[in-house]
Amino acid sequence: MSRLAPSIAILIVASLGSQAFAADPGEQWDGGMDFRGGYQSYQPKDWNDLGEQGDGIHFETGLRYWYSMGSQSFEESSEGAFETTDTAHSGEAFLRIGDDATATYAKAWVGYSGVIAGEFTAPPGSGDVVDGVIGYAGGDFGWNMFNDGQGNGLGGFVGYNYWNNSPRTYRSDFTTAQTSGDVSYNPDTGDWSVGGDSVDDMVQYNMLRLGLSGKAEFNNFFDISAEVAAVPYATVNGVLGGHNPAPTGSFSGSGCLIVEAPCPEEFLKASSTSINGWGYGAMAEVMAGIKPVENLTIRLGGRAWYLQGTYDATWREVAITPPMEQPEEGEPPAPPDPLFSAPSLGSTNWISTSNPFSAFRYGLLAEVTYSF
Repeated sequence: MSRLAPSIAILIVASLGSQAFAADPGEQWDGGMDFRGGYQSYQPKDWNDLGEQGDGIHFETGLRYWYSMGSQSFEESSEGAFETTDTAHSGEAFLRIGDDATATYAKAWVGYSGVIAGEFTAPPGSGDVVDGVIGYAGGDFGWNMFNDGQGNGLGGFVGYNYWNNSPRTYRSDFTTAQTSGDVSYNPDTGDWSVGGDSVDDMVQYNMLRLGLSGKAEFNNFFDISAEVAAVPYATVNGVLGGHNPAPTGSFSGSGCLIVEAPCPEEFLKASSTSINGWGYGAMAEVMAGIKPVENLTIRLGGRAWYLQGTYDATWREVAITPPMEQPEEGEPPAPPDPLFSAPSLGSTNWISTSNPFSAFRYGLLAEVTYSF
């Protein structure tokens, strides 16, 4: 028993010494201090697994060119159809972020066309489309249910797209007069006039997207991607500058004489035509690409968007009663002062409901992307 305690003490000291020796000077004493590493050395990229090999988040960004052909139609029961056909050249930027760990992705895009040409037909006549506005922006969030862990696979997505489809047609005039005080007149001659204005078409669609997308890559050189989306709900709103369902009278005239009874009224449209409605449709896109160098991809394909539905059209109309010559007064009769009474103005708000509309745009799509 007396020998057991010293033996245990020696074993404990030896054990502690061997642990300390690992961090103390090494076996070679060459005049320097050669320490053994107490911790393994890592690169910063290895601390959080964000290096090139272990990084599961990928970015893809680039530019697109969309050569598209479009048609748009708005029918109104009392007037007929307002239709446009055009070709447009659009530039677009986009960004896609994919996460391999969750097989999800998010993407966003924005595009604008400054070059538009075509023609339009409307009840008053027809003409050329020489410019206008075609712009769009949107985003999707998707999940690749069937995937290879590297961004390829098939899955669903939900998204939103804003589309301004407004080729310029003709501009219909309307008066800015809202009350009798807005009608200028000469009390001595009865001549009168009202101000006028006009606006361009401005048609906006807000679309909900529900669809499927897929991508496949071959030999790290060629890939093909496609998506198809239903648009179960879309809103349409804006103004139709060339829409003129109200009768168009004169913006100026002479006074009404006593012998003219009743005094003839002038009926004028007093606002642009506002539209508000809803619809549904579909969107599709397919692209094939090659990767000439690492991280750079060139793709070519096509895209198509279609919507249809109904809308309500609202506008304002005014009826202007011109200044009227007043009878002579007194004994003996003397000319009245003023000679002509002030004009009057009455207004009516109109609505035309459940008018059909449709919009279609399709064409070639090319893109250059950089991924990292």
